Amino acid sequence: MRIQNKLAITFLASALALGAVSGTALAGHGGSPQAIQSAIAANSVDSIQAELERAEHLVCAGCTDMVLPLVDHLNYRVRQAAAWWLARRGTGRQVYVAMLNRLAQPDSLLARNAADVLGEFRAASAIPALGAALSNPTFTGEARAAMAHALGQIGRSDAATPLTQALADSDPLVKAASLQALREVDGFHDGMVAVPLVSDADPQVRAEAATTIGMMHTRLAASALVQALADPDALVRKKAAWSLGAIGAPLAVAGPSLQTAAANDPNPFVRSLAQVAISRLTQ
Repeated sequence: MRIQNKLAITFLASALALGAVSGTALAGHGGSPQAIQSAIAANSVDSIQAELERAEHLVCAGCTDMVLPLVDHLNYRVRQAAAWWLARRGTGRQVYVAMLNRLAQPDSLLARNAADVLGEFRAASAIPALGAALSNPTFTGEARAAMAHALGQIGRSDAATPLTQALADSDPLVKAASLQALREVDGFHDGMVAVPLVSDADPQVRAEAATTIGMMHTRLAASALVQALADPDALVRKKAAWSLGAIGAPLAVAGPSLQTAAANDPNPFVRSLAQVAISRLTQ
């Protein structure tokens, strides 16, 4: 028995040293008001996140007053952790209503932070307000991108309509975020909505469009991806090469361009992904 205990202790120590037992194992256990207060006072992103996770089931009426201001923290991870924690409290409904009200006022920073909170709450009832705010030109592109991200986090099918409409927005942040969010919407597989954006003026939008086509396995978009293989931006070419393999593009359509990219593209990642795509298409 002593030998077994010694072996168990040795194994646990090794696991800890190797990172096999992570800090997430403490989630929901060991939290305290003092630890939360100390983490907030230190303004350490990692500490705040860790302490709020540990305090998931902590009964502490006064802790809400400490955590609530964190929804306006400068760091997204802190806002996200605070929202996650508040959603599990009895006052969560009040916080939810307050965040919805922020979407009806003109301050972009407050609206952005509200979107971050609402996304973490994942309430389908927030979709109409987030959709309206997403199309509100009063807000900055950053704030409206946060609306799109929140809609993707909620992920319900009725989020697809405002996100699809936002693809026609003039702000590249909004278009890129909406493409990302559409990939998270339940039951949405219409990658053809991304095809016009493969030729967008912004390289990040073009890259997201190519990625969306690949992740939605939109075979009809093969020609658009072939054109993207000649994009001046390496990230776009990488996404296009990967997506051509992912959608199972017709070899007659994609083969010649992929072979050219595999042999001659100046970026080694593009060459590698093009070669992988060729292998997939010739199997």
